[in-house]
Amino acid sequence: MLEIRRIKAEELEQCRKIWTVVYNERHDFRSQKDKKTFEDPVEWRWGAFEDGKMQSCMNEIPYLMRFDYHDVKMSGIGGVGTLPEARRGGYIRLIFEKFLPKAYENGVVFSNLTPFSHAFYRKFGYELACARNEITIPTREFAELKLRGEFTQIFPGDDTRELSLVHNAYIEPLNHGIRRDYWTDDRAWQVFINEDPYSTGTFLYLWRNDGGEPKSYLKYQHEKAGQENIMRVKELAFVDREGLYGALSMVNGLSSQYNIFKWAAPIFLDPTDFITNIWAVDQHIIPRDMTRIVNVKTALSLMRRPDGEGRYTLEVTEDKQIKANNGRFLVEYDASGVHVSETTREPDMRCTVAALSQLVMGYRTLENALLTKQTDVEVVGNRRTLDKVWTLRPQHITEYF
Repeated sequence: MLEIRRIKAEELEQCRKIWTVVYNERHDFRSQKDKKTFEDPVEWRWGAFEDGKMQSCMNEIPYLMRFDYHDVKMSGIGGVGTLPEARRGGYIRLIFEKFLPKAYENGVVFSNLTPFSHAFYRKFGYELACARNEITIPTREFAELKLRGEFTQIFPGDDTRELSLVHNAYIEPLNHGIRRDYWTDDRAWQVFINEDPYSTGTFLYLWRNDGGEPKSYLKYQHEKAGQENIMRVKELAFVDREGLYGALSMVNGLSSQYNIFKWAAPIFLDPTDFITNIWAVDQHIIPRDMTRIVNVKTALSLMRRPDGEGRYTLEVTEDKQIKANNGRFLVEYDASGVHVSETTREPDMRCTVAALSQLVMGYRTLENALLTKQTDVEVVGNRRTLDKVWTLRPQHITEYF
C-alpha cells in the first residue's frame, strides 16, 4: 500500500538513514552522539511509504521571504532522497504532487530549492531564479582598504540582536532574502552563530562604524589549498556602502594570515569596485538555485509595479501540480496599488509557471526570457507595458536548506 504524508516522530530515524545513503553521511544510530544540536521539527518532513517502509523523504521548511518589499511565505525544499532500490519508482514526484497543493492552501507564495539536477525539478514547475558570483582576489589587493571602525567577535550563545538589525536592513530590498527572526525560538540565529571558531576555523565578526553603529558583519572560514590559505566568506551582510567597505577592510587586516579572498557574492555587487587593480579579480557566475511560484495570483498582486498606470493580461499554462494557477489573469495597476482578477480577455502574453517564476522574481527581463530555450514565453501584444513590468531586481538567497 502506497502512502504519501508528513512523517511521525518515531519515523525520523528512517529519514536520517535514507540521508546517510543519499548524501554519503555517516552516523552512529546506536548512540546519541550524532544527534543534531538544533533538530528541525518532525512536521517539516514528508515521506513516501510502500507497505509501511519509507522509500523517499523530503524537508519542507517554512520561511518568511522578502519579495519586492513584502514578507511572503516560502517553502524551502531540502533533504530530498530515495533509497537506491526504490529509485525510478516516482516517489519524489508523488510527494511534490501532494505537498504543492497543500502549500497553496496554506498561503505559501513561493518555493525555493537547490537542485541536484535542474532538469529534474523543472518537471515540478521550478526554474533557475538566482545566481551567485564566485569571486577570487589576492588579499594583498585590499591594501587600500585600511582597517577602521570596530570589529567584535561573536561566539556561540552570544546576543544576536545587532546581527539581526544588520541582516534585516540588508535583506529589505532583496528578493529571496530570509527573515531569521521568523521562528520564535531564535533557531535560525542560534544555528548561524553555533560554530566554534577554535575547532571549525569559522569566525564571525560584527562591524561598527566610528559612531558605534552596527553596520555589517562578516562570517568567514579558513580553507587550505596547497600552499594557499584561503579566507572563504560564508556570509557578508551590510546596511549600506559604509558597512560593506567597513567589513571588507578586515581583509587587508588579515592579509598576513590569508593570501586569497573568496566569496560567492550576490550578483548585484561588482567586485571590480573593491580594489584598484581590476586585473586581479577572477569571477564567474554560478547559476544554481531554483524558484517556483506556488500562488500566481498573490505573487502578481504583490509584485513591484511600474510607475503610472497600466494593465496587461497574462495566461499561465502547464502548472501540472497546482491547477488553480492555470488560466488568464488581468493585472491592473495605478498609484493606489495592484488589482489581479481572473478574466476571459485575450492574453497579451502566455507562459508556463516555470517561466513566470523567473520573471516575477526579477531574475530575467522579458527580452531575455524571449531568447531562452528553457522556458516558453509568447508575447501577443502590449509589449511596451510588458517590458516595464518584467525587469531585473536585486536578489540574494541568504539561507540554504
